[in-house]
Amino acid sequence: MKSKTKKKKIPAVKTPVVGFTTQGVRAFGYESGVTRNQIVSELSRSSHGSLQEYVPMGKAAAAQEPEFFAHLISWNRLKGAVRDSQVALPVLSLTGNMPTELEENSLAHIALLGPRELEKAVRFSMELKLPTRKRVAIRNIVSNYLHEREGNNANWDRIALQHRKTLKTLYALTYTKPSDRANKVLFDRDYPVGSVFEVVERLKDMTPIDAAAAITDRRIPFLIALGALGKKSKEPALVQALIERMTPTELVTNTKMFEKLGIKTDPALRGAFEKALEKASKGKKNVLKTTRAAEAIEDEGLKEKLRGVQEKQIANLGGVDGNWLVLGDRSGSMADAIEVARQVAATLSKMVKGKVHLVFFDTCPQSYDVSGMALDQINALTKFVVPGGGTSIGCGLQRLLDSKTEIDGIAVVSDAAENSPPHFVDVYKKYSAMFSKEVPVYLYRCGSGGSYSDIDLAKSMKAAGYDLQEFDIRGGLDFYSLPNLVATMNTNRYSLLDQVMATPLLTLNDVFKSNRKETVQYA
Repeated sequence: MKSKTKKKKIPAVKTPVVGFTTQGVRAFGYESGVTRNQIVSELSRSSHGSLQEYVPMGKAAAAQEPEFFAHLISWNRLKGAVRDSQVALPVLSLTGNMPTELEENSLAHIALLGPRELEKAVRFSMELKLPTRKRVAIRNIVSNYLHEREGNNANWDRIALQHRKTLKTLYALTYTKPSDRANKVLFDRDYPVGSVFEVVERLKDMTPIDAAAAITDRRIPFLIALGALGKKSKEPALVQALIERMTPTELVTNTKMFEKLGIKTDPALRGAFEKALEKASKGKKNVLKTTRAAEAIEDEGLKEKLRGVQEKQIANLGGVDGNWLVLGDRSGSMADAIEVARQVAATLSKMVKGKVHLVFFDTCPQSYDVSGMALDQINALTKFVVPGGGTSIGCGLQRLLDSKTEIDGIAVVSDAAENSPPHFVDVYKKYSAMFSKEVPVYLYRCGSGGSYSDIDLAKSMKAAGYDLQEFDIRGGLDFYSLPNLVATMNTNRYSLLDQVMATPLLTLNDVFKSNRKETVQYA
């Protein structure tokens, strides 16, 4: 029975738009304001689970670029692969004084989050100490979310089966009264006869064949089934049922476990696993998880299958135009830069329509054509590249200048400290003159930096009047979010910004389509 609890109206926000002031943005740690490219590069990164890492840039963007920030939230939901940013950005945007239309877009994107992310958003809004009116708006969004899902028992049961604790927390945090049915399931563990909850409780007592049928027919999630089955989970029929029910993320994350459970030797299990991999390849997420799984698994046939999945997932992220140069720092203490350069090159090689040149440098360049190669192939090709020597970032670009090789974008993976000629900015001037264009440059800054006497790449480029976009990964790079960063690199430095601004904003009625308009109106 559908809940008759009245939907809560989202309170209107009538705050005026506050103009940007340099003093205001300085308070967030940015002395001269922020550029739109900086906003995209900083807010598309993974925060390694800490939403607070988005706060300085998020608040600055909300104060200086509220309209662009709103469109970035929409773009990030469609194109981004980092869940933390999809939680943090719409909440952070509410720290600014946006017009009603833009704030409604933020609330609509909060309403689109899954249960776990929704709980994070609520708690994050409390940490940020948003004005009471805005916290109440978020709270009422969650209440609408919960009541709308209560109206569809099958849908609500699937959510509650996986997220019981989270749902209980959401009801409590938002002071939302659950329907009688929801209350019995969540708080009293009084399950309706024949419901999926009752089936899960009986799994451990079923025969393997019956349990496998129940898992498949009732679409019981992998982790729930695994916990309920105990030792029976090793039965081949059950392993096959579990494979068929896994999400793409669960599949690639648990590949090593399924190798031990028999997918190498059991034809039926192998067939089910390969079919599930094909489904996983249609998504655009979990790319680096697939990569890690391919590196860990021993079976060469399965490794090749996983490599194929990785290639399709990266391709699904969307193409990157032109030919690219990846400059990897192999000077002393730059072991991390070598690894990141390989990862960037592997990701680009599956996304670009042209060639990818990987050049490792100390004071001499070492060049590889890695076009179309997967990560394990690049690892094998460059396995003898080790750190040592001085640093001339410019020598890597000089290598392409000498051979008159035209490129359309450059990614530099380094601590950005040059201590030997030729310096990058000097070679870049010559390269730009030769091909009559200024190629976009992206710096993945890693390591601890050089000495005071070293020339910093970013500073020298800025002093010469050239643009350079920087990803600061000195705190460590989350390889799972790397494709998201690479996808922001463009041969036309302004095309990504145009894409962001062209992404439509959402309204609450786009999200709560089953409700009457007046129950969810924002203004």
